[in-house]
Amino acid sequence: MNVVKEKTMKKIFAVSMCLLLVLGLSVSTAPAQDKETPAVAQEERSSTIKELTIRNSGFRSRSTVVIRYRDEDKKIVEVIENGKKLSAEEFPRYESVMRKILELPQIDRLLPDIERAKRRAESPRVSEEAKIREMLELRRRLEGLESRVARRYRDINEFQLMGELNSLSEKISESSDLSQEEKIQQLKEILAKIQAMEFAKTNEDRRRRLAEIESANVAARLMAEIDKSEEMSRDEKMAEIKELLERSLAERSLREGERHRDMIEFEAANTIRKMLQDIRKNENLSDREREKEIRRILDEARKWRLEAATPLIGIEEFKIDLRNLLKEEGLLPEGESTFELRLHKCSIDGKKLPEEIHRKILQLCEESLGKKFEKDTKIILDLNEDR
Repeated sequence: MNVVKEKTMKKIFAVSMCLLLVLGLSVSTAPAQDKETPAVAQEERSSTIKELTIRNSGFRSRSTVVIRYRDEDKKIVEVIENGKKLSAEEFPRYESVMRKILELPQIDRLLPDIERAKRRAESPRVSEEAKIREMLELRRRLEGLESRVARRYRDINEFQLMGELNSLSEKISESSDLSQEEKIQQLKEILAKIQAMEFAKTNEDRRRRLAEIESANVAARLMAEIDKSEEMSRDEKMAEIKELLERSLAERSLREGERHRDMIEFEAANTIRKMLQDIRKNENLSDREREKEIRRILDEARKWRLEAATPLIGIEEFKIDLRNLLKEEGLLPEGESTFELRLHKCSIDGKKLPEEIHRKILQLCEESLGKKFEKDTKIILDLNEDR
């Protein structure tokens, strides 16, 4: 009888231990909404300092953490773990937990809108404009939240938003239904939306870099459409380009050393090059008027201090000075000819020019380009190419 009793007790003990293990594991690993969510969280209010009590329970583990923080900026002022006050150096490891608990109710309310925006972003039946409006509103509502969960949703929304803005700008550029002026206006509006996000003032590096890339893409497309415009005067185009570049340089000054606007500079240099070509081909201008207009464009472009345009400006100035010098010396050909300059000689259509002329031309070249002529350097230009 005792033996039977003993065996029965052992079975009951074994079953009880199994149940305890199962229960303990369930408590320690089953989150309310996320893995990192504590089992119990309670917020107690005070005037300026608020208190958050977190109770964790699990198999052979029970702890209570009290976090006191300033309500206005959510800065932790005191942490008490199991009755023991922790040093300020340990506060950072409690920040993400605190943020998450405080923001979970807001995130819960946003989840249906987040899911809806995601579904609509993938739908071809919803216009880019509608998707962008919805994502911008969602971005506004997520912007003040700092928990890792909120940042994750914000990153997803940001990625989709930038993709839609880029897609819309590309669609505008390729549209055959929009006039040039309509394209310019709509691209300006898209660029303004991106620049209004002010990523330069945040520490969200990934989101900021993404915005910079898309901003540069849209600005380059805008620059190309400005260049194509037949309604805008040359001065109006220069003013528009200048404004775009000023914005670019202002943003770059906030992040010294970064070169995220090279694309815009290249497009600006290309636009200047086309302007100069148009001036040369303008048959209504005399040689003197043509030179004056080209120098005016170059002087304005030099003020912009574009690395991409520096070689262009130097070469264009050299072409003007070279043509004037050859004309004064009676060496300028009537029709199209090829000029070649090396360190020790120069020629027109293979015919070598006098040494004295070579020295003058070499000096002009070095002054225009702002650097010494190297022995391996060779410059080949077409003279009177647009005459």
